[in-house]
Amino acid sequence: MIELSNGHKLEFIAASGSLAFDGRGWLWDWPLRWLGLINPKLFTITIKTLTLPPERGNLRWYAPWQVLKFISEKGKTINLFLALLNPRLIRGVVNAVKLNNPGFYYWLDHIYPIIVKLVYKVTVSIAGTKEECVEMATILCRLKNVVAIEYDASCPSVDPMDTESIVEVLLAIKGVSSKPLFVKLGYDQPYLEIAKRLEGIVEAISINTVRWETIFPDVPSSLAKYGGGGVSGPVSQKYNWEMMHTLASKTEIPIIGPGIWEEEDILHVKRLGASAYQFGTIFLPYPWRPTAYVRNWLREDKKCRIIKCP
Repeated sequence: MIELSNGHKLEFIAASGSLAFDGRGWLWDWPLRWLGLINPKLFTITIKTLTLPPERGNLRWYAPWQVLKFISEKGKTINLFLALLNPRLIRGVVNAVKLNNPGFYYWLDHIYPIIVKLVYKVTVSIAGTKEECVEMATILCRLKNVVAIEYDASCPSVDPMDTESIVEVLLAIKGVSSKPLFVKLGYDQPYLEIAKRLEGIVEAISINTVRWETIFPDVPSSLAKYGGGGVSGPVSQKYNWEMMHTLASKTEIPIIGPGIWEEEDILHVKRLGASAYQFGTIFLPYPWRPTAYVRNWLREDKKCRIIKCP
């Protein structure tokens, strides 16, 4: 568990975009939420990344499968119908959604009030120029249901940022906001170098998807026309967990453990050095699993405390 400087305790996180822009999930998640199979209040919810102006990106609501594909262990695309019939075939997801979002001020006026009404606790993920991030952070600082700000410095579908630029943006955000700051980094960046520069500036590091060509250098991506996309799920665990362990052992910044797919993965990433646990891609084929995993974890933790486990 990570206790932030504002007192919020961060243990289970819904990754950026997994529960949409307001924490209620995407429309197909709503029936499960109504039935209690998805309980957003068990998580600190990271909303899908916002930019100051609206960003069209690649996603089209009427055909999300164009930029999001289920894949096998070897990177082969799995037919959507087969994947839905038998989710066990899915060993990962590749997406080139990019930074689709309605823009910060639309979110502030029309979506944030929903978060307040439902009493969700959210981390707001932002991206953009230094000036744009400062403008957003200045306003986010005043929002009571926002427990932290995450700077997305690693979207695999946009041009990579250099270390100096990342540090500069985060210092600028810190200068206008008292909210705890996170940074989202990727395996394909000099992540340890960046993290060392951010000690004392950010309070946690989250880990992004892995670029297609890193995992499958000899396999053409089905999203090649979008740049290849970012890969998540079991096929990316080797890379994400290596990154997590390196950061946890060589920096002082708490690391949010990514890539949880099976319930035992929570304990595994804890042993590798994670201080909190993040659920992302698993929400796609198994949207009910994160809630079930967290409930089981909390039940076992309570039982352990009652019998005073060592």
